[in-house]
Amino acid sequence: MSIPGIEGAIERIESYDGTHIATAAWGDEDAPTVIFSNGICCTDTYWTFLQPVLLDAGYRVIFFDYRGHNRSGRPMNPNEVTLPAHARDLWSVADHWGVKNATIIGHSMGVQTTFEAYRQHPDRVDAIIALAGPFEYPLDNIYMTPVGATLLAGFELTWKYAPSPVRALWRATGLDTHVMVKGAQVTGAVGKTADSALLDEYFAHVGSLDPLLVLKFFRGMQMHSARDVLDRCDIPVLQIAGSRDVLTPLPLQREMASLLPDVQFKIYRKATHTLPIDDPERINEDVLAFLNEIYA
Repeated sequence: MSIPGIEGAIERIESYDGTHIATAAWGDEDAPTVIFSNGICCTDTYWTFLQPVLLDAGYRVIFFDYRGHNRSGRPMNPNEVTLPAHARDLWSVADHWGVKNATIIGHSMGVQTTFEAYRQHPDRVDAIIALAGPFEYPLDNIYMTPVGATLLAGFELTWKYAPSPVRALWRATGLDTHVMVKGAQVTGAVGKTADSALLDEYFAHVGSLDPLLVLKFFRGMQMHSARDVLDRCDIPVLQIAGSRDVLTPLPLQREMASLLPDVQFKIYRKATHTLPIDDPERINEDVLAFLNEIYA
């Protein structure tokens, strides 16, 4: 499952460094614009339910794939996979579509991208919607432990001395997506109510990616902090957290909310990290109400 009609809408543009970025836009050019900012290794599947709701409500919607992901090309510089690079891609996409101002909706790592985009061009961001995302050093906080950072260091070390087994293991992720989905549900990484077809598609995409590129993505994500941006982010922010999110746990979410000057902070009980597909009807309702308030 994907955003309806996305394949026919995709255009490929050159970003600031010549990397080809896949993007699509829907809606009236004069309408208030919403830009989707993906989580790491994610595609448009996470926006399947929200995009048509926003279109029906009269908003312009813009999507893009991260560099090296899905329909986008590999980075011209293989080390240019940092959060500032993703944010610059976002603004390259906005410029391509003639967008001066927008609300940015980020999920997971996309929240970091969103705050980085605000750092680069605060005058161009009308509002921010942060769904189950961190603001800094996310791998230090999985299960409220540094287990993620430890695993990343282990994978990087293994890749250095024995890349073939890592590559084979990585590709296996996309070969048996049913096992991966069950494993993610058992560990609490994804919700049991999340659409299984969308999760299958997600893991299939993960398995298709270059593991070295993904390791660099994770390293770039782990090195990033937006703490210095939060207290001067003087635009409206809708922040939604899942009470059972083990990847971006509630204490981290509460800290982020405490640092934002103008935030509506909502906690979805029993929801996990996969908010956009855990409880899409509630997400759609809350996001739409927030946008209608901003653009009233």
